[in-house]
Amino acid sequence: MPRLKSISIENFRSIGEIPVEMAFPENMPLVLIGENNSGKSNIVRAIELIFGEFHPKYKKLDDFDHYGRNPLNRISIKAEVRGFKNRLGINREFTCGGFKFSYVKNHETVFNAVQLEDGFENKYVSGDLRDELLCVVVNSEQNLSYQLSYSSKYTLLSRVTKKFHDKLIEDDEKVSNLKELFKLTKDIFLSVQEFSAFTQNMSHISSEMLSNMTHALQFDFSAYDPSNYFKTLRVQPSENGGVRAIEELGTGQQQILALSFAHAYAKSFLGQGLIFVLDEPESHLHPLAQKWLAKQMFKMAEDGLQIVITTHSPFFINLDFLDAIHLVKKSETTEVRNVTKSSLAQYCRDTGANRAHQDTIIPFYSAHSTPQILSGFFANKIILVEGPTEELSLPIYLEAIGLDTLKEGIAIISVGGKGNLAKWWRLFTAYKIPTFICFDNDKGDDGAGTKRTDALKALGISTEAIQPLLIAEDWTVKDNFCVFGKDFETTMRRSFADYQRIEHEVSSSLGDSKPIIAKTVALSLSALEDKNVEEWRKFTQLKEKIERLN
Repeated sequence: MPRLKSISIENFRSIGEIPVEMAFPENMPLVLIGENNSGKSNIVRAIELIFGEFHPKYKKLDDFDHYGRNPLNRISIKAEVRGFKNRLGINREFTCGGFKFSYVKNHETVFNAVQLEDGFENKYVSGDLRDELLCVVVNSEQNLSYQLSYSSKYTLLSRVTKKFHDKLIEDDEKVSNLKELFKLTKDIFLSVQEFSAFTQNMSHISSEMLSNMTHALQFDFSAYDPSNYFKTLRVQPSENGGVRAIEELGTGQQQILALSFAHAYAKSFLGQGLIFVLDEPESHLHPLAQKWLAKQMFKMAEDGLQIVITTHSPFFINLDFLDAIHLVKKSETTEVRNVTKSSLAQYCRDTGANRAHQDTIIPFYSAHSTPQILSGFFANKIILVEGPTEELSLPIYLEAIGLDTLKEGIAIISVGGKGNLAKWWRLFTAYKIPTFICFDNDKGDDGAGTKRTDALKALGISTEAIQPLLIAEDWTVKDNFCVFGKDFETTMRRSFADYQRIEHEVSSSLGDSKPIIAKTVALSLSALEDKNVEEWRKFTQLKEKIERLN
């Protein structure tokens, strides 16, 4: 089956002269994650430009399609493919190995097919060759009605029914029988007096108006199109036995229907390549539905459907398919970060996890991941904390002194204990996401200090410097970590004169849940108009370190 193997994009929209390059893994969806305006949609547009409905050579591009809106920046897109049947070369002896697109304003657009065996570029790319690999994009605004219509010969429905038509006309007897049935259908229509009269009047008027033309035309209603008998078919969803219009479906249902149609198409016509792009499939779906749809999409990808997903939902991040995850970031230009199982294992070994191995690294991370932890992939910075006490209270303290973590895209994530800090620090920093670690010296689950040592070694702290940190009872704030002394609550009581009093009042009314108490006390302290500078000094240091983190 024809498939897209890799793509390289240069000087296209937010992508600059340093190309964005991505490999498309086998039997996995390619998942593009990242914040808004990072360039995910521009990558999709580049794929659609090469494999979409319109021939790239005749596609009109605007100034904003060029990086920096400079039309002199030459757009270059290179796609590597496999599995094409149409042969290239004078004697058709070569395999199609890819396509090259190049465009600069006021110059001829270049769109060539590349011969795999010798690298020669064919300047003529036939429609039949392009038809072997189709790109279909269903976005959050929904274009399902278009894809399931006959608006053009490139829609999914048009392509499917054309396949049916080609098989049908191989059998003359079936065609003859079908014509008779369609004739009976038309005769029934003509038995409606108004329809018959309108048909006669239209034919008479049109023949008079066109009588002076070289090729006169006659207009007639027909129950079929002989160029595609199956165009009489319509895709109509049903509910409780009744037919419904596509417009009646919820937008989430429409995306699921589009995915199902694409999967059936790919399975039924194994020689037809299909790149199915779902732009933000989580839109309009509640969390459980997102989780279910993600599961179905990964199954379909394993079954052979080539899927590209752009998403802001952690439910569409599956660490079992680590090679497929591409983090899209933009500072001045869009860049893509991809971590393979081998590179992650090597990075983990380089940062102290000596037993990390590429054969076990993915099952290890996948087994411990949760949507809450995976939400860190969408953050500008991450603060990893031991548990819900710090997760609930820290953002309140930081906002009180001017750092709104939500506004700045800083995720504060509870990892469920000291032993998980190093693990998730390694994963997120492998993707170059700035990550800060917070823990205390409560020895309840780390009596020997091995878990805290692992975290500090991962950060690059020397063995000599680690031991004093493990026994520190005071609050220590460093460039990429902080230690809340003996434990978080004790440190807060030492820092704030009113903490213990408020803590006692809260516990009397709300019970003994540590996270709830810590959050409520934090809200009370942050609401005080007169904030003692000395009491807030350590939080001010913590704020400054997080802001400088890169």
